[in-house]
Amino acid sequence: MTITYVIQVLQAMEDGRIQDPHYIRDPEWELSKAFRRVKRRIQRLRSREHYELVELNRAKVSAVSRHMEEFISTFSAIRNFNLHDCEGLSGIQSFIQEGFQVDDMVTIVDTIGDLGAVNSLGYKSMTPDYGIMDNILILPKVEIDNKRFRSLDKTYISELIRKLQDYQARARQLTAGMEEIIDAAREEAAIMYDLHDYFVDGIENLKNILKEEGIDWNNYRESEKMQIGRAIQVAHLITILFPRVIDINTNEINPESRRNIRKAKEALAFRDA
Repeated sequence: MTITYVIQVLQAMEDGRIQDPHYIRDPEWELSKAFRRVKRRIQRLRSREHYELVELNRAKVSAVSRHMEEFISTFSAIRNFNLHDCEGLSGIQSFIQEGFQVDDMVTIVDTIGDLGAVNSLGYKSMTPDYGIMDNILILPKVEIDNKRFRSLDKTYISELIRKLQDYQARARQLTAGMEEIIDAAREEAAIMYDLHDYFVDGIENLKNILKEEGIDWNNYRESEKMQIGRAIQVAHLITILFPRVIDINTNEINPESRRNIRKAKEALAFRDA
């Protein structure tokens, strides 16, 4: 039997529609099975959540490993840089209109550091502490008194209905939240891998432009300025996606992460293979 079905039976007993105390032969046994199923579902989701978050961490570390430092050092060689020359160029106009500042991005890059050199620390620092999360995943305790149930004690039945409804609501909240995190982590990891590919190519383009056209921004063609502008945009998107996708104190997705995932998806929509 499911928790929903047991609640329906209890409600029928409460209002007198069911008066057979043996309608459910052993409510304690039936509910123990239901509670076990809920716990197993949560354990499976917890394992999947951990897997997706570790995969996301792997994508983040791959994206910044050496690449960010290489990009900043190469980009810093450009003289007379003026990002506003890229206004109106395909795919990056909204990025510029948001008031992006290169110096702000460089500051963020410095805080990230070269995690590629310390992969294990990178994974550890960005993965939730499951000792903390164990407290978040606690479900309300519901004890079943078969004797009071058999006596059709209306007070007890009302209390049991309320406790089961609280348990069910909490279980649904936990599973829905974990499924949301799983989906967000998987989506962000896919985005980060795409950004990584664009970033590597962007760095190569930047190096070729500096080699062939020199370091004076004013000498670059519009197409070359657009390539550099897009590389900067990708670097920026990587940095804003780098923080944890969830708040480990609440086990909920950070609102900022939602906005940044949406922003990165919109930016990638302007690009193709």
